[in-house]
Amino acid sequence: MNDLVWTRPGLWPLLLALPVVAASLWAVFDRTRAAAARYGAAPTTKVAAPLVRALRTTALLALALVAWMDPRWGDEPVQVERRGLDLIFCLDASRSMLARDMQPDRLQRARQDVRAVLPLLQGGDRAGLVVFAGAARTWVPLTHDMDSFRALLDEVDTEAIKTGGTDLAAALRKARELADPQNARTTVVVLLTDGEDLAGAGRQAARELADQGLVVHAVGYGSAYGSKITVAQGGSEAFLKDKDGAEVVSKMDPDSLRELAAATGGEFLRAEAMALPLNQLHQGRLQPMQKRSYDTGEETGKRTRYQWALLPLLVLLLWEIAMAGGRCR
Repeated sequence: MNDLVWTRPGLWPLLLALPVVAASLWAVFDRTRAAAARYGAAPTTKVAAPLVRALRTTALLALALVAWMDPRWGDEPVQVERRGLDLIFCLDASRSMLARDMQPDRLQRARQDVRAVLPLLQGGDRAGLVVFAGAARTWVPLTHDMDSFRALLDEVDTEAIKTGGTDLAAALRKARELADPQNARTTVVVLLTDGEDLAGAGRQAARELADQGLVVHAVGYGSAYGSKITVAQGGSEAFLKDKDGAEVVSKMDPDSLRELAAATGGEFLRAEAMALPLNQLHQGRLQPMQKRSYDTGEETGKRTRYQWALLPLLVLLLWEIAMAGGRCR
């Protein structure tokens, strides 16, 4: 297709103002000439009429505006290098994530935060998802397809992993398996959990990831005061109880998550302290990272044609400068 397109079509209304600009310039130049004549200060050399000067100045503005709008016409091959990051989310789906010290509950809040950051990912970025409780499994392999990722994310609940508990080490090691060893420096693991490392091996697994060059950021869900865990029971809701019949209170463990992230050079964020923790993490830590190059090829683009307006603009401008030297104002 060789249709003429404009990079900045929103500037078209400014062209409609050019007749007003021309009329205003003519009025200024004519008033200046009339004032000079009244005071007997007529120029000794010929000066262009006010209308001609106004039209020439307006033409300069019009050409500059057209060049700025960047017209493009004609197809041409363009070399394209796609770059991006691999972002692996490890989402805690244990029953402690049903606690409602965050609304509507910890798990749904974590899913909302992941969905909120997906539009910020660039076309070259890939996202993967590991779901864990007492065990871990790959829920979504690394993919560029964010629509499919979002649909599968919405299916995660506390029934996704049958093994009870919270094994952070299993989640991190599954993320390590999912990561491409050749692109460890452009891979980020984000752990979303309440931090109750019941297996107690999370920091050791984090050090294993750090040895391979992987960085782990942790986002903690829940409050330090803790909350009871609401579960469905007999068509109604009840609080989860332990084997002794006591109601279970789940607390977010910020210290273990902070130490886990620090072991890899990552950052710990408290979800209760900010509206969109993953968006802040993306802005502060992910965007500045060097992206990997994963594909190079050709795409068809439009050839720039701003030179059509720039060349006559320069010629007219040089003419104005050359003629100005012989004029008496």
